[in-house]
Amino acid sequence: MVGSPVKNDMGLIESFETMVQSGNWQQQQWKKIAGIGLPRSKDEAWKYTSLSTFKQLPLHCVTYQPAENISYESLSLNFDCYRLVFFDGRFSVRCSDWIPKVTVTPLHGLTGVESYEISRSIRPDAFTYLTDATATGGALIKVESRNVVDKPIYLLHINSGMEGDLCSYRHHIELGPLSQCEVIEHHISLEQGGGVTFSRLSSYLGKGAHLHHTKLIEESHQQHHFGHNDIVVQCDASAHSNCFMLSGLLCRHQTSSHLQGENGFVEMNSLSMPVNQQTFDSRTYLRHQAPHCQSEQLHKTIARDTSNGVFDGMIYVDPSAIKTDGQMDSHNLLLSECAQVNCKPQLEIYADDVKCSHGATTGQLDPKQVDYMCTRGITKDKAQQMLTFAFASEVAFKIRNPLVKEHVCKKLESSLSQGDHNG
Repeated sequence: MVGSPVKNDMGLIESFETMVQSGNWQQQQWKKIAGIGLPRSKDEAWKYTSLSTFKQLPLHCVTYQPAENISYESLSLNFDCYRLVFFDGRFSVRCSDWIPKVTVTPLHGLTGVESYEISRSIRPDAFTYLTDATATGGALIKVESRNVVDKPIYLLHINSGMEGDLCSYRHHIELGPLSQCEVIEHHISLEQGGGVTFSRLSSYLGKGAHLHHTKLIEESHQQHHFGHNDIVVQCDASAHSNCFMLSGLLCRHQTSSHLQGENGFVEMNSLSMPVNQQTFDSRTYLRHQAPHCQSEQLHKTIARDTSNGVFDGMIYVDPSAIKTDGQMDSHNLLLSECAQVNCKPQLEIYADDVKCSHGATTGQLDPKQVDYMCTRGITKDKAQQMLTFAFASEVAFKIRNPLVKEHVCKKLESSLSQGDHNG
């Protein structure tokens, strides 16, 4: 948990007060952040992720403008889907699709019971509360029982990204028993001024429900992005969650999962590709509460130039979670002598008869592999790019939708071909 507020942060805390929304649940979330304050560099969870650039921003709520004012069609991924458009912190109903057998309720239309449910979180931190308190855009998405949504639900977020602009989004997805759904969560910012994106998406999977979720962070090179997704899984349900941090100045994302029902399954994967002076921080927390559950995790970081990568993962096994099977792997690639990756996988096991393990590796490209490819007529730069792409694509290939997978692979190839980042 974060530390208490310090004097230098009081002005920043007060600047958020004007952006807190009027909903009772949001006011309650604001009281929590006002009580604990923003993280400090001495806090263990923020030891390798500096908030110095964030704290210097002249933060203010983004000025509302309709999504029709921009060419959102050209910014959208081109695949068959049900698209919900969010622009500068607002849900654009006019630009969004109707989804059969799915109820979509804008954030401001929630009932008291619904707002109470989405205010809950598995492992909250300061930015969890800040996101809830300041959220102006978002939706409650309810999928009917036994309904298989025939196309992915595409949450397209576009921010102007001007200096100090704050866009805050809060979504909740509720899958009824035996329902199935795929969700693509996409974040884009337009300018280079240095805005801030807060995003939080929680999901509840009823008995036998199945969710595939992919988050793409493609912010501008001066944008800050703080995200936190929660997944609650009931018996016989499964969730697959992938997060790709492809661009942005400071990106920090946490996926927290809670296996509450027997025979549940969760898969959490991430890929971070910081360059220059970027910091990409990926975190997971997984609580095994019920018996006979399984989890798999694969997290990769490719750090270049003077960038900073962070991974922190925790698997927590309750005393009641017998026959748990959990695996967490973190593999990191350093392509520069000045780049760094800090990795901290953790296990806390309080049950007998479980199978849990974690593995972590950090290193550079194997020069023998590069030399071998060079003997086959491939240039050194191309060989390094091909090996790096092969390392990264293992996570990209876990994306369910083929066109989204193709988009991510093209982004990887483009990023790896831009300049010499190999030190």
